[in-house]
Amino acid sequence: MSEMEQTIEKLKGLARDSWSGEEGERRAERLEKYLRAKLIEYSEALNTPQEEILRAWEKKRDYSAINYYQECNQPSIQPGKVRVFESVGDMLQAIGEKKFRCPACGGISTDPYQCDSGKKVKKKTCDWKVYGFLGDLGKGIHVFCKDKMRGETIFMPVSWESSSVTVES
Repeated sequence: MSEMEQTIEKLKGLARDSWSGEEGERRAERLEKYLRAKLIEYSEALNTPQEEILRAWEKKRDYSAINYYQECNQPSIQPGKVRVFESVGDMLQAIGEKKFRCPACGGISTDPYQCDSGKKVKKKTCDWKVYGFLGDLGKGIHVFCKDKMRGETIFMPVSWESSSVTVES
């Protein structure tokens, strides 16, 4: 049995042990189905072997498998939903000037995770955090760096905003 298959079996065992009886078995089955689908998706998108991806995920995992392996930690990496870079340096070069659009106040922040625009919202200076409960409000971007085998959501870089042109007839 390959290292990847051994790891998947170990993770299924952890899921199985998280709940007794039939529910534990269902959890193990759901976890395996989720893992196999995500490993295929990531492997194809990153042109990286599934074994390497699973090894990287397991290296980072520091809490229960049943809670770690879910969409918020391995978001879809399909084109259009995520920008993939070979390295952090490549990503920083693509971003250019450190200007990020805060999803809450619309101001420009120099921090991709927490608003420092100074813009007032309801008499309070905005300090929105992308890692908070409501995240990026659907207005940020998920970036993935292959050298770190890691992705995260950040405020949308201003340089990546697309201008919408309205054509009036």
